[in-house]
Amino acid sequence: MENALPERQRLILKEIVDRYIRLREPVSSRMILDDYGLSVSSATVRNDMNDLEAAGYIEKPYASSGRVPTKKGYRFFVDWLIDLSDLTKKERLEVVEAYEVRCLEVGETMRQTAFLLGNITGYVGFVIPPRPEETRLDRVVLVRMGPRTVLLVIVSDIGIVEHGLVSLDDDISQSEIERIMEIINTELHGATLDAVRGLTLQDGSEGWYERPVRQALLVLGRLLERRSGKRLYFEGLLNLVSDLQGSVPDQAMDRFAGLIRAVQDEDAFVDEIYRDRGDKRDLVVSIGGLHREGLEEFSVITSGYRPHGGVMGVIGPIWMNYARTMSALSYIANRLETILVSSCPRDLSEGVEQ
Repeated sequence: MENALPERQRLILKEIVDRYIRLREPVSSRMILDDYGLSVSSATVRNDMNDLEAAGYIEKPYASSGRVPTKKGYRFFVDWLIDLSDLTKKERLEVVEAYEVRCLEVGETMRQTAFLLGNITGYVGFVIPPRPEETRLDRVVLVRMGPRTVLLVIVSDIGIVEHGLVSLDDDISQSEIERIMEIINTELHGATLDAVRGLTLQDGSEGWYERPVRQALLVLGRLLERRSGKRLYFEGLLNLVSDLQGSVPDQAMDRFAGLIRAVQDEDAFVDEIYRDRGDKRDLVVSIGGLHREGLEEFSVITSGYRPHGGVMGVIGPIWMNYARTMSALSYIANRLETILVSSCPRDLSEGVEQ
């Protein structure tokens, strides 16, 4: 068992993993002694490393080399990390400034968050948006853009989820627009986006059968259908090209191609993330992939965020900087939670040219 390792072996294993993450070269017993100045002989350190190798924590890439961590060794290192390394003040400011937004546009915020994760960690960042079966409609806003054209904005309890133009068959007045908004917002406020999307025209009161209301509902359903199809925001894939360059070229290309195949099927990837996390909300570290072909040589770290079951994560090589990545994920997840629960202004039509 990991906890049964003697203290010196724990220290040696932590140093091997840490050095390999930083320098990407096998670690010898002499390097350990030089770093720590242990009051033991080189033979004692070699014996400890032999024990760690026998237990499956480290291995020799070739006969006369030092040791490198195995997946089991990386897992021990991750479990050992209690104190996460902090982001620098500049990096924290970068995150805060990136979220300096007016009324939140959810899709753009998801893309922005994935970009931040990839940019700060140097790996691949991804964000799974909040579940539409849990996200609730706050209101729709209609803004008259012309005699027969209306801008429809869908506002949920976490921000704007979609917007689009509605072309009407007949001229429409401002009073009619206000009536349409009143009917839809009275009937549908608090309903889940899934329920709204699946709504039939026969479900409402008498007002639902007015032609302008039906047209607005039709566009509302189409916009939500478009939103429901987007389950993953993915940024920073090219970050891994330089990180894999230390590998044998053919192996690096095979790993990169395998990663692309593993994430191409967005639905399958998202489903696997949810299976891997179960009902956990905190950080989950999967070393050696998510039981998906192509991710065997990568680690995936994810964090849940509120509200409504969203997940964000980072994909990197097994030798990634775990402490820094976990710190970035925790900080950005907390920041995203804060802004998602912030309310939009009630009058979204302000500033829109009539």
